[in-house]
Amino acid sequence: MKLLKNNFILLGLFVFLLSCEPDDICLTSIDDTPRLIIGFYDKTNGELKEVTNLKIQGHNNEEVYIYQTLDSVGIPLKNSNNLTIYSLTKDFNENTSSSGNNDNLYINYNYNWEYISRACGFKTTYELKNLIIENDSNNWILDTELINNNIINEKSIHVKIFH
Repeated sequence: MKLLKNNFILLGLFVFLLSCEPDDICLTSIDDTPRLIIGFYDKTNGELKEVTNLKIQGHNNEEVYIYQTLDSVGIPLKNSNNLTIYSLTKDFNENTSSSGNNDNLYINYNYNWEYISRACGFKTTYELKNLIIENDSNNWILDTELINNNIINEKSIHVKIFH
């Protein structure tokens, strides 16, 4: 009786494993929703230029997305809205009363959901429409340039920001 019960359990496990389909597992090699890749460039010579102590934070979001010195960055876009707003603060210092130079970046785009598989679900691709830098008395972002309007991967820079 015990042998019959063990064989039944083994048979049930075997049937379960055979019932799995290839799309029940999402492989790491499958691309996920791409981020917007931004490169920071020197306005005078057009070469990549680091932004010192850059703090990037989403609009109405208490969590800081990035805080470091860098010359390019990937930032996520909302996939349920056609507008994402980020605050980009150059020379940020959390230990002083000076909070650096803050510019707001408005990113307008269309989004499209693409079905990958049952296990992976959907990924979102984007088509950039325009970027707007909110004017203030001391903008550190001097200009922007759209390099690639279609955000389908993270292999190259989509937007140049000149400072």
